[in-house]
Amino acid sequence: MNATSTLFLVPPRTDRIREGRILAAELFGDEPGEHALARRGIHPDLIELLPPAGKERVGIESVKEAIRSAQFAPTQSPHKVCLIPFAEQLTPEAANALLKTLEEPPRDMAFVLLASHPAELLPTIVSRSRIVRLPPRDKTRIIERLLSAGYSKSDAEWLARIAARDGEIDRLASEPVDVGSAREEALERVSGADAKGLIEAAISVEPILRHAALTAIIERIAKRDPELLTAGIRYLASKNRETVFLFLQELLSAAFSLIKERIEEDDPEKEGISVSYLRRLSVGLDTAHRAIGAYTPTGGAILSAFLGGGADGR
Repeated sequence: MNATSTLFLVPPRTDRIREGRILAAELFGDEPGEHALARRGIHPDLIELLPPAGKERVGIESVKEAIRSAQFAPTQSPHKVCLIPFAEQLTPEAANALLKTLEEPPRDMAFVLLASHPAELLPTIVSRSRIVRLPPRDKTRIIERLLSAGYSKSDAEWLARIAARDGEIDRLASEPVDVGSAREEALERVSGADAKGLIEAAISVEPILRHAALTAIIERIAKRDPELLTAGIRYLASKNRETVFLFLQELLSAAFSLIKERIEEDDPEKEGISVSYLRRLSVGLDTAHRAIGAYTPTGGAILSAFLGGGADGR
């Protein structure tokens, strides 16, 4: 196995140590016993980098110790796994030491990093990692909570899918909304919005409006909307890096949702936006995310992602 680094972007309220051990376990092969040890955090070839007791950050010595341990052969697996459940808690010195390691990774060691947002890490670490966004694992509980708040099953399932930011489910449960009316109002707002207004809606703190705007952006990209590809991208590029990163992540999630919808409905060309187009767009968005993390000009990276899908969804 070649040494690799994977950055998992986890939703709020994730039990990162538990989730990280589950993810690390998958890298130890198919043996159930190996998985069980990793999930308990006692696998001899699993290295966990956590803040020391009483500390809030992971220091450089912890990273150096992990690097030193990589010089020794694995105890019972073909390779070792270094798990960093709170990657944003690396001190600057520790982050730079990890970066140097990722530039020339130790043989037979994989790195698993967890963070809530890539902007919390060194862009060069992000650019050297495969990025995977994890959906919440407790959607059943979220749906049950929304059902208890009075939502229908279909509305609860839909809200659980689109309201991914911290605190949004709490607000929807404590202050129920008429989903049908809210969706109609959101569609009306985005249908007549100019490029700037559409971008503002897409980064909104209102999940129903945001989802409508993200879907509208995908549709306009497919049609090569000139205003979106010029004024819209310039406006988005003027935002801070954290906002742009979050926009790309949520646009990617919206594209994945459309893919799932078309597959489930057995309608791969629905509304003139094909599954193949959505997949190409998804790849472009992921590439743009990496490029911006490596300090490629934001506007150029986004334009490349938008143009990469192909016009009219084909």
